[in-house]
Amino acid sequence: MAHTAKIGIIGAGISGLATAYYLLQESLHQNLEIEVTILERSDRLGGVIWSEKTEGFLLEGGPQNFVALKPQTLELIKELGLGDEVMGSNDQLRQTFVLQDSRLQPLPQGMEFLSPVRIRPFWSSSLISTQGKLRAFLEPLISPSSGDMSVESFLTRRLGRELTEKVAEPLVSAIYGGDIRKLSTASALSRVYQIEQKFGSLWKGLRKTSRQRSAPPQPSFLTLRPGMSSLINGLTEQLSEISIHRKVVGIQVQWESSRYRVKSSSFEDAFDSLVLSTPAAAAAEIVDPVSSEAAQVLRQIPYFSTVIVYLAYKRGEFAHPLNGHGFVVPRKEATVIDACTWVSSKFEGRCPPDTVLLRCSIQDGRHKRVEIPDQEVVRKVHNELQRILGITCQPVFTRVLHARKALPQLTLGHAQRMDQISRALKGRPGLFFTGAYFGGVGIPDCIETARRTARQAVDFVKSP
Repeated sequence: MAHTAKIGIIGAGISGLATAYYLLQESLHQNLEIEVTILERSDRLGGVIWSEKTEGFLLEGGPQNFVALKPQTLELIKELGLGDEVMGSNDQLRQTFVLQDSRLQPLPQGMEFLSPVRIRPFWSSSLISTQGKLRAFLEPLISPSSGDMSVESFLTRRLGRELTEKVAEPLVSAIYGGDIRKLSTASALSRVYQIEQKFGSLWKGLRKTSRQRSAPPQPSFLTLRPGMSSLINGLTEQLSEISIHRKVVGIQVQWESSRYRVKSSSFEDAFDSLVLSTPAAAAAEIVDPVSSEAAQVLRQIPYFSTVIVYLAYKRGEFAHPLNGHGFVVPRKEATVIDACTWVSSKFEGRCPPDTVLLRCSIQDGRHKRVEIPDQEVVRKVHNELQRILGITCQPVFTRVLHARKALPQLTLGHAQRMDQISRALKGRPGLFFTGAYFGGVGIPDCIETARRTARQAVDFVKSP
């Protein structure tokens, strides 16, 4: 290269920071001279990932863990030297419950994610009726899907309506906080969709892929002992030699002389390549002067919010055994709470030993809810827990956290919208997007998308 290539990243959530990290790794491996700059509108790095320690409690304002099934997060954590901080979920209590008729029923055994794969354990479930079980057992006889389908239509077609409504709907909604009648199977449940397309059946595909996994089995969920913010801190330490600008607001981008000029009231510079790692709405405002067509598509991506309510109770006064990881609530049963994690059962060391800690989620994607004061939210959630868990004691600690417009919804036609953005940017080489709406909402998905984006940006600046 004739000069040191300059790459700018707008947004310092997990996707932006991971992109910067992989850019540096690629530059070392390929002996390239690149200069990376990160711009962040907040005074805090990490986006939706942040942890707080208070009064002996460890609270997560965003994701509290990541799935062990996808290796990207664990690989990055080990690269950052944080492997000793990894902690698995307490799988001796690996049980999730479903609220049905105001009572908690255990999820059927013998299931692999959303589909039954073992007949005898699944048949013994009291959650699903005999008719619902027989319908689910017909899944291998159903032909593969054709075209993009809503998650509800896809799963109802394969597994039947009862299993979809009682099991799949609350589990998927707990991840996306949205409506499975609108989510795209190919985009939101890409692994499930790919398995069905490859094997012709979820039952056959999930049985085969589960057998191929290496032994010994590991916990289903992993986290970092000091909190998920440790991942952000580890990335930030690795990026100590690059420029990170915080509180950069009002960013404007112009395409000038085959470079991207980025301006704000506190910053101005030009870049050979630019990566937008912000939520879709913010990316739309930034990219509008460069491509109004891409901006228009980005504005079509909806986002939903989540209210996270932590409540702690004295262990000696708490009647319910909390013999599992928590419960989810089907749409038809939902009143206040959409899901509840029994944090003190799922992970060790998250609260003082004489207390139990619960984390309840209230989402606005399934039901439109009027925002009320935090004190009222706590009262409603506590009353709901009293009804569901049969407790009579009062909480000794409460905290309400807000994740506003944090969950992108990969609705029907999402893949086509991403293709539209790519076509709209044909004349703007070197401009890339990354983030939860671009490659999947989970932390492993964001990390994988960031790694791919970094390679694309390096390939671009290497080209003539």
